Amino acid sequence: KQVDLNDSVSLVHHLIENLPEQQKIIIQLRDIEEYEYDEIAKMLDLQPTAIRVSLSRARKTLKENLVKHHAYGLTKN
Repeated sequence: KQVDLNDSVSLVHHLIENLPEQQKIIIQLRDIEEYEYDEIAKMLDLQPTAIRVSLSRARKTLKENLVKHHAYGLTKN
């Protein structure tokens, strides 16, 4: 069980690393470091709305890639 958890964490880190740079930074600041949207907007000189859109796209990409990976693993067995 621990090995599967470690593999999943490694996969998520890998998928985050493959995001476009801005999305990678925003997901890091919001979901990992837990900054507020306004704080991130100031740091990156963007509007809070742009932060929300970019974060939404990053999360969607991560979700799609996780689903693909898990679906591939199921069909492979």
